Amino acid sequence: MKNRLINVIFILLFLACMIVPAIFMNTKEMQISEIDNKLLAEWPGLDLTLQNNTEVEAYLNDRIGFREQAIEAYTVLNDKLFHVMVHPLFMYGREGHIYYKDPTYIKGYQHMNTDEAYLDSFVDFISDTDTYLKKKDIKFLYFLCPDKKTVYPEYFPASIHVNDDNPSIPDYIKQRLDSTQVDYIIPIDELKEAKKDKVVYNRLYDATHWNEDGAFIGHKLIDDRIQECFDDVRPLSGDDYVRTTVHEDSLDVARFAIDEDVPHYALKDDISNDMTSYMYGTLDCEDDTFYSHFTNPECGNNRILLVFCDSYFGNYHKFYQNRFKEVYFVHWHNYKYLQYYVNLFFPDMVIYETAERSISGEMIGERDEEGKRISQIEYTDVYYEDPFEVRTSEDYDEISPERNSADSHVGYVITETKGVERDGTTLGLNVNEGSTVISISGYLESIDGDEYDVYANPDGERWIECDFWKLNELSEEEGLSQFNFSLQRRYAYEETVRLVAVSRSNDRVYLLDDFYVRYM
Repeated sequence: MKNRLINVIFILLFLACMIVPAIFMNTKEMQISEIDNKLLAEWPGLDLTLQNNTEVEAYLNDRIGFREQAIEAYTVLNDKLFHVMVHPLFMYGREGHIYYKDPTYIKGYQHMNTDEAYLDSFVDFISDTDTYLKKKDIKFLYFLCPDKKTVYPEYFPASIHVNDDNPSIPDYIKQRLDSTQVDYIIPIDELKEAKKDKVVYNRLYDATHWNEDGAFIGHKLIDDRIQECFDDVRPLSGDDYVRTTVHEDSLDVARFAIDEDVPHYALKDDISNDMTSYMYGTLDCEDDTFYSHFTNPECGNNRILLVFCDSYFGNYHKFYQNRFKEVYFVHWHNYKYLQYYVNLFFPDMVIYETAERSISGEMIGERDEEGKRISQIEYTDVYYEDPFEVRTSEDYDEISPERNSADSHVGYVITETKGVERDGTTLGLNVNEGSTVISISGYLESIDGDEYDVYANPDGERWIECDFWKLNELSEEEGLSQFNFSLQRRYAYEETVRLVAVSRSNDRVYLLDDFYVRYM
């Protein structure tokens, strides 16, 4: 009788272990796991042919009840009992240092994924960007943020070895950049020198980034370049910040108990205006993560800074927002929109930053079974529309309807306007409401068989290119020569916006139309 009771209890407990987690399954949409910082699989739907059984299995594995508690318990027990880290994202190195353990990250340490052909295309993009910006008299700087494994290789797991026959990704990029005219910073040596006196990457917290002491060193190097270019921008100084330490008891992107004090810099007297919401949601983009916008009319200069960045720079506008009239941060994923942002923001300087682990991971990607690279980021077929000023020597006053009628050469069709009400060639601008970015989109109709580029002159002075890489790709896909003129609403005055087409064969300028901005 006693054994029978034990068997019944055992069966009931077994059934409970099977049924209870299913009852408490997480069925909510768009859920992110705190334990491993990933988006949980979504329900793929029913398929009687069982073609989606892999997706169903992934859903059940991600959504089963008490998943996170079980993973956390297993992780904690291994850490406490054996000092073994079984976390899905991170691993222990030597002397208790925590490192990222993504396969591409480890291959980067081993010099096993230095794809030279791919990196050549990336450097070509950087060089082409520099060439385009120089034509517009805009300063350019490329910055590569090294991984912790590159600055602190001595603490990486001893069981993982390096293939010294291959160059590292930073070394190869540096070698290629040295053959260009690009100004760049890859601060590996500077950070290794600084670590003699201070910790520049935390031992535990935030294993994928430098800490704020390391960040300040990196941005001070950038400021050295800024000071060479602009003598009216106040230097970056530690005196403008309060340095404190913050206690962290868990990893930054995942739930794993730690005990570490990390440095933090706080701006003492922030006199800037956070304007991030001003254009957020109205900009054309691929990724609006890390977007921020600050203005500061009291900074003592009229300089505008545009930074393309990832998470390494995402929170460090505090090193710039008090020192420039305007600062914009956008994700580097928007690289095909770079020309669009330049013509919308009118920057004096562009900084393009990428993290080393982004290059070895999402940019280069993995390879399939046939050895073909599966890459999310492609830098081939770089396109920049030449600035108007380098296309033609004709003066603004010479572009007149009488002298340059486009009727027998090229026409245009307006497909969309935003932020204004168009009535023929009149653009009505409501002074009290409307989109913070106004735009005119359309396409050209070539009459003489030539190809043309479109430019806009919104104020009688500066010319804006009306094409950019992403738009050019869409034009090729749809078989239309599309153009887009975008302008921040605050720069729109009661002026004439002149739209012209420039022949690609002979650079002759043809007037498409004059649009008249009028306040409503």
